[in-house]
Amino acid sequence: MKKIVISLFLIISVIGLSESDRETGITAERNETATTQTEATNSSGSPIDDGGETVENPEQPKTTAGFYEYRPQILIQLDEQMKSAGRGSVAQLNAKYEQELNAYLEMYSYDSDRIFYLANEYMLLNNYHRANKIFLKDNKDIKNVFGAATTYRFMGQNENAIQKYTQAISMNPGFAESYLGRGLANRNLDNYDSAVNDLQTYISRTGAHDGYVALADVYFKMGKNKEAYSIASQGLAKYKDSKILRTLANNRLIKNKGRVRL
Repeated sequence: MKKIVISLFLIISVIGLSESDRETGITAERNETATTQTEATNSSGSPIDDGGETVENPEQPKTTAGFYEYRPQILIQLDEQMKSAGRGSVAQLNAKYEQELNAYLEMYSYDSDRIFYLANEYMLLNNYHRANKIFLKDNKDIKNVFGAATTYRFMGQNENAIQKYTQAISMNPGFAESYLGRGLANRNLDNYDSAVNDLQTYISRTGAHDGYVALADVYFKMGKNKEAYSIASQGLAKYKDSKILRTLANNRLIKNKGRVRL
C-alpha cells in the first residue's frame, strides 16, 4: 500500500519543476483531470480556500474527474459555500471547516492513511493551502510529512518546505524523492550549492529523468554551462526521447558556441 501512496507524490514532485516564478519556463504537464482553481485573497493578503468540486454521494468513495472522493458530506458543503462566500463570512466558514475536520479525523483517531487520502484529494484539486493544513495533522507518517513539504513548496513557502523535507529524510533516508523536493526548494531560494548536492544524491539513487532536468537547470542558473551541458547530455543518453533535456542541451550550444544544434 505504501508503494502506491508514495508513487502519487512522485508524480507531484515532478510537477514541481514549474512551480516557481524563479524557474526556467521548462514545464511538466499537469494531470488534466484535476480542476484548476483561481486563488483569491482576503483583506490581509492571505489565501482564501475556495474548496473543491462537489461530488454526489460522498458516503462511498467514488471516482470523479479521475480520482476518489474522500470528503464527508459536511466538508463538501462547506467547500461549496466558500466558493461563493463574501470576505466577511470566509473566516467564519474556515473556523467551521476546521471544527468539522477535526471532529471527522477524531472519529478515526487521526488515522494517517485517512489524513493522506483526504489531503491528497485537495492536492489533486489544486487546493494546496487546504491540503497542507490536513497533511500537517500528522507528523509521524512520512507520506504526510512529505505531503506537507511538497504543498509548502507549491505555495512558495520554500523555507518551510526544506524543514519538512529534511524531516522526511531523517525519517527515511532511503526515500530519494525527498532529496528531489528539497533540491527544488533550495533552487527556488537560490541556494544553488545545496540544490546541487540534493539533486546529485537523487540522481545517484534513482537515475530518474527529473533529476537530470533539475540539475542541468541549476547549473545553468549558476553560470556553470559546461556542467549543465554535461549533465543534460548524460540524461539525454539515457532518455533519448526527452524534449526537455534536448532543449537544455540546445540552449547550451546556442548560447555558448553557436555551433551545432542537437
